[in-house]
Order: sequence, then structure tokens, then C-alpha cells
Amino acid sequence: MDQLPAVIIDGIIYSAWLFVAAIGLTLIYGVMKIVNLTHGSFYALGAYAGASLRR
Repeated sequence: MDQLPAVIIDGIIYSAWLFVAAIGLTLIYGVMKIVNLTHGSFYALGAYAGASLRR
């Protein structure tokens, strides 16, 4: 039961990252009218680097 606050905070942080990625892709599509998949690979590379440096 003492892990519940940590799980909730982790869920909020993860959903915030997903929101940032989704809003970024929405803005890119809205401005350029194309979906640039390179931005997705940059997001994945940044997520991998962040996870690697965190440990």
C-alpha cells in the first residue's frame, strides 16, 4: 500500500511524456500537413538516452 503514491506519480509523469509527444506530433502535422516520422525516432532516442542515464 505504501507503493501507491509512487505508482500514481510514475503514471502522471509517463502520461505527461506521452502528452508532450502527442501534442508535438499534432503541432507538426498542423503546421506542415505531413507527419514527419523522424521526430518519432528523435523521441525514441531521447527516451533511450534518458533511461540509460537514469540508471
